[in-house]
Amino acid sequence: MKKIFLRNENYSWKEYQYNDINELKEELLNRKIKIGNDASIGYGASIGNGASIGNGASIGNDASIGNLASIGYGASIGYGASIGYGASIVNLASIGNLASIGYDASIGNRASIGYGASIGNRASIGYDASIGNDASIGNRASIGYGASIGYDASIGNDASIGNDASIGNRASIGDGASIGNRASIGDGASIGNDASIGNRASIGNRASIGNDASIGDDASIGNGVKLLTGIYITGSRSPVMYVGENKVSIGCICLTIDEWRKNGLNIANNNNYSEKQIEEYTNYIDIIELFIKKT
Repeated sequence: MKKIFLRNENYSWKEYQYNDINELKEELLNRKIKIGNDASIGYGASIGNGASIGNGASIGNDASIGNLASIGYGASIGYGASIGYGASIVNLASIGNLASIGYDASIGNRASIGYGASIGNRASIGYDASIGNDASIGNRASIGYGASIGYDASIGNDASIGNDASIGNRASIGDGASIGNRASIGDGASIGNDASIGNRASIGNRASIGNDASIGDDASIGNGVKLLTGIYITGSRSPVMYVGENKVSIGCICLTIDEWRKNGLNIANNNNYSEKQIEEYTNYIDIIELFIKKT
């Protein structure tokens, strides 16, 4: 004997027992619940009014499907998982055990949501995207197609992760931050609120990018680097960043302003900078130094 929970007239859950789901045809019809051919409903699952379960979909034991939620054909909902009101789980998507999907959230074709992961209200997960175990995706956040979010990573409210981008394990992306297409954020890295990371940019493991900072397309930030302000200059040869504590990073070299004043010409000559480029980068040092004095 199987068990399922449906809403009663008082909107509380009522237990029904059955051997074949067709035995509950009238109860399902009264609640406008649609269950497709070859769909599997686990023991103790809860199905809200107006929910739709597609052909061949699988609902795990003790899972909860909210009112008006839609589960596509071949989709898989793990045991104890929770699907919110009006959420859409598209064809062949996989929701892990004990995962939580917020109301009006959208999970794309073949997307994978890991064990215990949490997807916020009205968040959008693109097709073929992968969300790691215990990861947290904020309300209204957008994850592009093919993107990969590592385990225990945190994506803030209203954040945007581009197509095919990669967010490392335990990485943190702040509220309103934007990560470009095919960008890579390393394990344990931290991206501040409203920061912007360009397309194909690479942020190393444990690197820290501050609030409102802007990192351009194809830029590379090494492991452990901390960018505490929003100063980022693309430059004709190498990107220039003020990383705090009176230090400026040009390319892969990070020195204090005084050290750049003392050694910059030798470094430039050793790296075959032209006279015009030396003048250009000297101006950048001047600009950053002026910024520091004014803050």
